Amino acid sequence: MIEIHDIEREIRLLLLGKLQAIPSLVVKEDRWTRRKLGDASDPGYVLSLRIGETESSPWQVRVVIKAHAQPRQIHAAAWTLKRNLQASAAEGRIYHLFAAPYISPGAARICEEEGIGYLDLAGNCHLSFGGVHIHVEGKQNIHKEERGLKSLHAPKATRLLRLLLQGPLVGHKVQELAGKAGVSLGLVSKVRTRLLDERLAEDTADGIRITKPDVVLDDWAAADRWEDRTTVREYSTLLSEPAEIASRVHDLLGGKRHAFTQWFGAFLRRPYTLPVVTTVYVSEFPDDGAVKEKLLARRVDSGGRLRLVRPKDEGVFDHVRTLQDLPVVSDVQLYLDLLRAGLRGDEAAVELRKSEDFSGGWK
Repeated sequence: MIEIHDIEREIRLLLLGKLQAIPSLVVKEDRWTRRKLGDASDPGYVLSLRIGETESSPWQVRVVIKAHAQPRQIHAAAWTLKRNLQASAAEGRIYHLFAAPYISPGAARICEEEGIGYLDLAGNCHLSFGGVHIHVEGKQNIHKEERGLKSLHAPKATRLLRLLLQGPLVGHKVQELAGKAGVSLGLVSKVRTRLLDERLAEDTADGIRITKPDVVLDDWAAADRWEDRTTVREYSTLLSEPAEIASRVHDLLGGKRHAFTQWFGAFLRRPYTLPVVTTVYVSEFPDDGAVKEKLLARRVDSGGRLRLVRPKDEGVFDHVRTLQDLPVVSDVQLYLDLLRAGLRGDEAAVELRKSEDFSGGWK
């Protein structure tokens, strides 16, 4: 695990590097000091600088650095940074910054809600003061955290997220979650602890209940990698209509577990664009001979109108619904599958999420 003094050194260098990389920005003073901020037990850090040739009043970038960017730590940092702002106004213009090895999209949103900037070692940041405005997002975590639960987005952990994000949002007992998701009580306990620690859920009389579903889904979407969790076979087919392709695939697969997703799934759920490709999750791939006979299709490396997708975890089949007599994945799964699919899939994903009944309704 990266040590806090190493984080401090790297944050300082990264912050200065980002400021000095702006051609029009002249950093006239560079002084980095450890300093107690308010009543906090941990020291903060202050970067004093002047921006431009004519500015006489210095800026103080006051930084709280943490080893983890959990919501409770961000809220505590914001309180620390803002506590004595009025009393210290005479010291010059002040900008508040939270820094950590990695700040997820959800954590970044909390920083924005608190009105403070942020910076992480992956390069994600929001710096906005004086004539400075730097915003970078989408950089991946280069310092993986070793904790009780390595990730909320591991395959079996996401089975629990699908359950918890199914609206209306209600409480769920640990044993109930374990039974429905087909996972161990230990894993449920770890997921529960992480969600509560990060203030993404609350403990109610009925069990754990998600309180920030948008943050949970945004973080999941940022971590999701289609290519890592699927094996895809593409087919070229003489059939041209997606609905006919889907109907024949449904008949071919019969009682075997399957569900439509991506563009065709979105078309059935909330039409936005006409589907060009028909994508369907399958529990096992059908015989190529049967595909050729029933679908007039053959395997191709890319560019096919039909995609059969075998998931590495069958949690994608949880909460499947029937639309126009065809099985379609849950809204949450459909959103994740569309977001980086291309062919305007991202637009269809946004449109889907706008619906009031998205994932059963979260309001």
